[in-house]
Amino acid sequence: MRGCAISHYRHVRFRTGRRRVLSALVLPWAALITFAAGLAMSGQEQGPAPEGLLPQILEKTSEYCARLERVSLDFVCREAINERQYSPPVRLFGLGGPGHGTRVSLEYDYQLVRSGASVVEKRTLLRENGRPRNEPNAALKTKLFKHRYLVFGPVGLLGGQWQLRHSYAYLGEDTVDKEKAFVIEADPAGAEEPDLLYGKVWVRQRDFTIVKAAWDQHSLGNFEAARKMAESIGHGAEPRISIVVYYGVEKNGIRFLSSLTVHEDYDSKVGVLRASETEVLYKDYKFFVVETEVRY
Repeated sequence: MRGCAISHYRHVRFRTGRRRVLSALVLPWAALITFAAGLAMSGQEQGPAPEGLLPQILEKTSEYCARLERVSLDFVCREAINERQYSPPVRLFGLGGPGHGTRVSLEYDYQLVRSGASVVEKRTLLRENGRPRNEPNAALKTKLFKHRYLVFGPVGLLGGQWQLRHSYAYLGEDTVDKEKAFVIEADPAGAEEPDLLYGKVWVRQRDFTIVKAAWDQHSLGNFEAARKMAESIGHGAEPRISIVVYYGVEKNGIRFLSSLTVHEDYDSKVGVLRASETEVLYKDYKFFVVETEVRY
């Protein structure tokens, strides 16, 4: 089976009156995206991995991903999306000032049904920019990016077939939602592949489930477009794009999405400039089916 965690990523920018559209990003099956260079890990304990620990983490996370690939699902939740674009990009310390950027807010009832090889997502639009709506089978009306099948995100980094295409390093320990987690980093095992994503993953120690992921920006399919955006900004700007996912909801041993945040920043001679920011929150889950064929 092949699919996407975030299937399209698109920015709309304006500079000197011209519209800029960064090309779509298509991701491999269940691979998340993101991570900005320099992402902080509060409370992280660094040090070499005890002998045999990294192979154990990879084995157990592969088993968890195998469950994700087999799981039957039927659930609904509330999906709240807030996007903000800055034109022109603004210094981070200057955020919140008058006249900066445009906003889009969306609220959906989101449903995902997975049975066998079939995966179906449906949305009912409830509110758009503060106005009530009632649109069954609505499209995802985001302007900055589009995403699909986020629950399957860990598979693209840690699933059995994907582990063969990565090399891994143990970075230490961290705390996520008051739980101890191992932090590992996945890099391409050989030459970079167009459909291979890589980055950092937080693995909960007590059950080896994935609780957080952050993808390296250089693995993004539209990263070259981000470089062009940096050139248009000037001031020696370099992309620093962060996309971080938390899996903060659990049911029957499967982790479900609680939030996705996207920060499109650029390091420059005049400071760190922000071009856009997006937050997606998932809450009020109702589970009807969460079943796997086998246990591990």
